[in-house]
Amino acid sequence: MLRQVRASPLLRSLVARLGAGYIRLVDVTCRWEVEGAASRALIRGASGRWIVPVWHGRLLIVPAEKTRAMNVLALISANRDGEIIAQCVERFGAAVLRGSSRDKRKPDKDKGGAAMAAEAIERLSVAEDMVLVLTPDGPRGPRMRAKPGVAGLAIATGVPVIPFAYAVAGGRVLGSWDQFVLPFPFGRGAKVFGEPIEPPSEPGHAAQEAFRAEIEAALNGVAARADSLVGRTPIPPDPAPAIEPGPDMPASPDAPPDAPLREA
Repeated sequence: MLRQVRASPLLRSLVARLGAGYIRLVDVTCRWEVEGAASRALIRGASGRWIVPVWHGRLLIVPAEKTRAMNVLALISANRDGEIIAQCVERFGAAVLRGSSRDKRKPDKDKGGAAMAAEAIERLSVAEDMVLVLTPDGPRGPRMRAKPGVAGLAIATGVPVIPFAYAVAGGRVLGSWDQFVLPFPFGRGAKVFGEPIEPPSEPGHAAQEAFRAEIEAALNGVAARADSLVGRTPIPPDPAPAIEPGPDMPASPDAPPDAPLREA
């Protein structure tokens, strides 16, 4: 069935429509405890520029945070599953950029990540107000480990980062690589927004790696806090991958960010 959905534009559109309806239903009917209201107000204030990273396993409710006044740009992977997510996100009034980071096993295959990064940086640099959303551990993991792209985008544009996570008391944690958190309607949940993190002013790979690690720690912090607020055991991150210096730690438009928002 999943293969049929992926292959059919009509079925992908239908699933996106149903998905958007489900997100709205869950967000409206759940009782949410919000922590970090000041950071949330900054994002929703329709003034200023912000980068909001979310872990891939906690992206479902993110579109419901958009208000009519917000100018949101979502980076979404360039595959058929990403097409479903893109259509779903667009139903909330967000703009979408498509592209994927290169597969290290196939370094010569361009998936549009560099072009997406360049356009995202250009749009974010000239906008007076914009919220850019991405999943720094997507689309293939490792779970809850930030790739360099999110730090590179923030450094290239000088835009602060506000981490976000949610958790639910009921619902279900799927057995996917990202341990996708699927909330059910009429439940109880928590949304946690972290403090803004300013990008470093000094150049170099060491500064970018330190910033990437800071973003990763902050994201894991808000995720653990959200889990604790609803009485769940925090979902652990995958083991940290080896740090690769040089070209894999981009801080320029030539470097692809990590494409977010695809299927669980």
